[in-house]
Amino acid sequence: MSDVLVFRSPCVGALKDIGPAATAGVFVCEESKRQVASVIARSPMADLAARLDSTFGLKLVAGTKTSSAGGLTFVGTGPRAWLALTESPDNLAGSLRKALGETAAVADQSSGYTVFCISGPKARATFEKGLGVDLHPRAFQPGDAASTSCAHLNVVIWQIDAQPIYELAVARSFAGAFCHWLSESAAEYGLKVLP
Repeated sequence: MSDVLVFRSPCVGALKDIGPAATAGVFVCEESKRQVASVIARSPMADLAARLDSTFGLKLVAGTKTSSAGGLTFVGTGPRAWLALTESPDNLAGSLRKALGETAAVADQSSGYTVFCISGPKARATFEKGLGVDLHPRAFQPGDAASTSCAHLNVVIWQIDAQPIYELAVARSFAGAFCHWLSESAAEYGLKVLP
């Protein structure tokens, strides 16, 4: 018997292509290599921002915005709170605890969230069917983030670029329900699952 735990996606069997790949209007990919940590400021924001800048070169943007540098992204989820994400093989929560010290509370959330990348010409139209935020370019642009609901599920969504490309984090235990909603909502446009 092996003592090694093997990652198993909560989306196995829940995400499937719908319609011809050549005409798909929505593309989805599970970002299974992402490490996730929650970060909550304990001291003044300036102290936290200074440590992030000096250690990671990350210029922290206040509010529900994203800040990125060197493969590390901070997504604002509320007052003085962020989700930190990386694909680095280094221990994210441990690196953040070491760098931030007493300026922030850091908790590993890697096994608690599933992160998706969702794109395509009909991504915005799909989200209009269940997301509690207006994603029109005049209201939500690259670098913007929101902690909201999608089909009654709590999610954190942020926009990567104007194509549009979005990333979304949902509690791992609700990932299957999110996949079901996405499949149903994108069905009329076609859905392509990317590796």
